[in-house]
Amino acid sequence: MTRRILAVDDMEFNRDHLRRVLEVEGHEVETAADGHSALERLRGKTFHLVITDLRMPDLSGLDLLSSLRAERIPVGVIVLTAYGDTADALRTMKAGADDFLTKPYDPDHLRVLVKRTLERRRLIDELEELRTQLREDYSFHTMVSKSSKMRRIFDLIEQVGPLGSTVLLLGETGTGKELVAQALHAASSRREGPFVALNCAVLNDALLESELFGHEKGSFTGAERRKIGRFEQADGGTLLLDEVGDVAPAMQARLLRVLQTGVFERVGGTESVKVDVRIIAATHKRLEDEVDAGRFRKDLFYRLNVIRLELPPLRERKEDIPLLATHFLQRYRSSSAIPVTEIDADAMQALLQHAWPGNVRELENAIKSAIAFAKGSFIRRENLPETLSPRLPRKLTGCALIDIDRRLPDLTDDLVSQVEREYFLRILSEYHGNVARCARHSGLSRRSVTQKLQKYGLERIQFKRRHSSLGRAQRNGSG
Repeated sequence: MTRRILAVDDMEFNRDHLRRVLEVEGHEVETAADGHSALERLRGKTFHLVITDLRMPDLSGLDLLSSLRAERIPVGVIVLTAYGDTADALRTMKAGADDFLTKPYDPDHLRVLVKRTLERRRLIDELEELRTQLREDYSFHTMVSKSSKMRRIFDLIEQVGPLGSTVLLLGETGTGKELVAQALHAASSRREGPFVALNCAVLNDALLESELFGHEKGSFTGAERRKIGRFEQADGGTLLLDEVGDVAPAMQARLLRVLQTGVFERVGGTESVKVDVRIIAATHKRLEDEVDAGRFRKDLFYRLNVIRLELPPLRERKEDIPLLATHFLQRYRSSSAIPVTEIDADAMQALLQHAWPGNVRELENAIKSAIAFAKGSFIRRENLPETLSPRLPRKLTGCALIDIDRRLPDLTDDLVSQVEREYFLRILSEYHGNVARCARHSGLSRRSVTQKLQKYGLERIQFKRRHSSLGRAQRNGSG
């Protein structure tokens, strides 16, 4: 997709250079010679990114940025700052810049920042769209999705829900099988009847038998009264047998009989009980494999496998992650002392990059946890569970720096480079550009430190000059 970029600089050579670098990447680039004309252009036309010089006459890059954020014009901003002007760079970030780049800049580095900023703005725009469309376009019963795979599941629910047939739901743990079962019940003629669910995996044979079929008073130690089982509770409605693949073979035989006849006896009883129940079975296991291994009865499998729905894992429908995250935020945001209303783009990027082995349930728990740890109205990356957003050490030592790739293997190369550069910026400033003292502090050799400074474009003379200037200013002031 072509993205429109506005390059703002009072020097024509710089504007033309930005245009040439970015047009090679397929972007549509326009230019402006000053902050005022740039602001007028941005008010009347949609741009995805602004790259602006910081120091310009009349309206500076910082003033332009402040106006854009005050007027809530939705555009990414990268500010070009003078080499080594860290204070100005920090001011632009606090004012709402997406990133900054020091001049003279490396064109490859510029391309990386542009790609990253455009992706971040795309996420912000998508979140804004989701807030308005969530309840209207993508909801189905208590589920939300925009993926084609899940939309097909929704269509099948509407199609097979009224049939009353037995349904087998397959899918990994946490994919929402119980929600699908509830939707099937709601779409059926039994919707006014009860919906009853039982997780078969958490009970041993004796407890599962009692839970399914009930028991008579005195049938075993502790049975002080008659108990009605889940089949009787679901009479006239729907019974979900969750994790049916974990039912032991002896119980499978009794379960098969009930499915065939609708008749059973309570534990310890002789009276036959007849029920009218629709069965929905769910499992994370592939029952064909369980049949081949001799762990699941073939006849029971055929009895359950009348209509089959397979739910995709969350990693196969990543387009749903922003939608689901926003959905869960709306559901749980009032649980915090200060209502949490937004997920910032960096946090959303972490959500999108995660593999989600626990699927939708893991995402739901992650949002609930992030709301609890949020310190304002935004969920930020640092509020997410550590499995999604590894914590960087507050103050890197030399050993921490040397070992960072081993201890944080899931960090991107770009983030590792960012951490390293910030580390050397700090120690160069602390030791006023003295490479020998930086080497002793970090535990690296002087040669290694020099190579790192060259890698990140850090000139120690800049720190020496700044220190000397500061010292002269202090001496003059005190004299």
